[in-house]
Amino acid sequence: MESTLTQGKPYKQIIRFTLPLLIGNLFQQIYNMVDAFIVSRTLGVNAFAGVSSTAGIILLIIGSAQGLTVGLSILISHSFGAGEENNVRNNYTNNMIICVVSALLLTLLSLSINSWILEITQTPDDIWDYSYDYLQIMFVGIIGPMMFNFFSNTIRALGDSKTPLYYLLIASILNIILDYVLISYTPLGVRGAALATVLSQIVSAVLCAITIRKKFKIISIEHFHFKISSSTILKNLKIGLPMAFQSSIIALGVIIIQVATNTMGTTAVAAYAVGVKIDGIAVEPLRSFGMAMTTFTAQNYGARKYKRVIDSVKQCIFITISIAITLGLLMIFGGRHLSAIFVGVEQSEILSMSHSFLIIHGSLYIVLSLLFVFRYTLQGIGQTAIPTIAGVMELLMRFLAAVFLVDNYEFIGASFATPLSWIGAFIPVCIAYVFTLQKLKKSIKP
Repeated sequence: MESTLTQGKPYKQIIRFTLPLLIGNLFQQIYNMVDAFIVSRTLGVNAFAGVSSTAGIILLIIGSAQGLTVGLSILISHSFGAGEENNVRNNYTNNMIICVVSALLLTLLSLSINSWILEITQTPDDIWDYSYDYLQIMFVGIIGPMMFNFFSNTIRALGDSKTPLYYLLIASILNIILDYVLISYTPLGVRGAALATVLSQIVSAVLCAITIRKKFKIISIEHFHFKISSSTILKNLKIGLPMAFQSSIIALGVIIIQVATNTMGTTAVAAYAVGVKIDGIAVEPLRSFGMAMTTFTAQNYGARKYKRVIDSVKQCIFITISIAITLGLLMIFGGRHLSAIFVGVEQSEILSMSHSFLIIHGSLYIVLSLLFVFRYTLQGIGQTAIPTIAGVMELLMRFLAAVFLVDNYEFIGASFATPLSWIGAFIPVCIAYVFTLQKLKKSIKP
């Protein structure tokens, strides 16, 4: 059921809302690890490298779709926090239309440029076929993650982070089962891994839609609610498109570094992939608290409870910095052992390279924690310009790293690219939050 975040102590509400997000995100990352383990141990290191090398491309296409759905949920949160039920339903129905049309357009576009993308990213010849086959299936099934994320983010916008967790768990478990069956017992190879992902998300999207209709009366719709409103669509796209663009430019930065890594050979690609997967799990607590701040801020901003927004940021910073220090130490002292899970202890060169990657990233988790809190808070308020500028800064820093650091320091230079992008993005976001803080303080009624 829908739940307001405008009452109670901010830190308790944030933690309560974050925990299901964190469990779901960690479970999804664990699925990614299991998926990588199955691909690597069943199909070989080249297949693993081929699938892993598509991460930036998938983030560009599917990540943009996910960014869009997050943006589309913000006005729903604002309306819900303000108690405007008709606006909640109106936003929901028009956003559904946006998502379906966007998914179809993205599918057509991505399928038409699959080979071209692999060419410009300089995918090595020995993993080309694996990358192409994996992407082809993922692109055909874009509608699955698009609608699953749309329904999940809509439910979260209403203050319920538990229900999306249940369906994310179902998707992840189903994904693991299908992975094992399709990779081990069919000739599909890496296409089986992609098909498992698409099918599991379609199933969870359908279950999510059924649950919304039955349990969430505020957005339970009938055919007569489907009234296209150009003004509503434009208002939602004004927030959704910049967030999709933000995801896409971050992804472009990832692709730039992936291209640079691809030129170093399969060993570097595998080491980078291992580091990215472990790092992805490590930063999920920080990301989850940031995601929680979007909904918390949106509801309270919509309810004009600006002091709660300010207090929540302070409390969330304390929590996330504490987590960042702990995780950073884990990466520094345990990174090599974690890397061995993927490729085995015999791959000493890959282990050394991935451990270096994790040391560099873990040392700057504090910066990332602050970036997440400030960026997601601004997005919850409805500000899109500064987070987008921050995304451009991330792209710029990764590009500079690829041009100057990778050329001189190779894998170590590539490993510094993402942490440097955090610093580049943090500066404008921090400045913007300081100015926003002053405006919020002036708006607080005595």
